[in-house]
Amino acid sequence: MRITLMNIFAVALLAPVLFAPLCAADSDAATDRMGQLEARLIAMEARLAAAEHVQPASSSVSEARIAELESRLADAEQETKEVKALAATGGNVPSSSILGNSAVFDIMANSAWRNLRWTQPEQWETIRPGVSVETVIEALGVPPRSVESLKPRVDEVFYYETSIRDGGNSPRGKISFRKGQVLTVEKNF
Repeated sequence: MRITLMNIFAVALLAPVLFAPLCAADSDAATDRMGQLEARLIAMEARLAAAEHVQPASSSVSEARIAELESRLADAEQETKEVKALAATGGNVPSSSILGNSAVFDIMANSAWRNLRWTQPEQWETIRPGVSVETVIEALGVPPRSVESLKPRVDEVFYYETSIRDGGNSPRGKISFRKGQVLTVEKNF
């Protein structure tokens, strides 16, 4: 077949007729796909809106725990008020005060630390080399004083003591840490 002007015109006229159904099929498929995606998007937006309006169910366990913690906080605040009152008056508190009886003068006798976990020898039984920092804090509580060490083998040192100046026979302990684990334990009970 020779390429002539007549053949070129014939192909030019037949091309749109032959390729039009293919293009139409592609555009129909794309339109259908777009419609499906829009429907999925609308459904997802509806689910999201419904989820935002749902209130989480309150847990009676967490409410009980909150009530317990609030009670403990109120007790601790009352004890703090008593200690501040004793400190402000220097121990000269009349018996008709908010402190009531003389049993509270035990605080003035430097024995308020007796209720701390670290002052009880049985709490120290689990503390030994290799134990993590978290385990120490869980067993003894947060230390009254902790310092970063200048020694290369020791990272941090926890001091459990009633006072830095109190060198008497009061309970005290010192725990050294390296890479988050107990290196040494010293206690005086």
